[in-house]
Amino acid sequence: MTTFEWLLIGHLLGDWVLQNDWMAQNKQNGLFNRAIAIHAAVYTIILVFTLGIAHRDAAAAPPYLAFAGAVFISHWIIDASNLGLRWNRFFNQSELLFMRIAVDQILHLVVLAILVEWMVG
Repeated sequence: MTTFEWLLIGHLLGDWVLQNDWMAQNKQNGLFNRAIAIHAAVYTIILVFTLGIAHRDAAAAPPYLAFAGAVFISHWIIDASNLGLRWNRFFNQSELLFMRIAVDQILHLVVLAILVEWMVG
């Protein structure tokens, strides 16, 4: 499997399976709150773990600290600021929950694609 495929599995685990209702309902209550901090931390830990699996046979270790920082900060900003809804409003798109979730997920996957390109080249 490719690095991106491993990170996609990590993304699905961290953003869906391991995000409980409390995190999902409270992570957008201001930029600094406990729910987004816990969610972003869990998400980052899972992605660093899956990055390690993806590179378990690599001669050189990926830049884990830089990767973790970029994942944590980008995930925090996208989720805490409700960037999916802001995007939909800016482009005059539907504000249906499905559309907000779709944009949110695409933003997260674009970040992961950029990080993979940066790390793997």
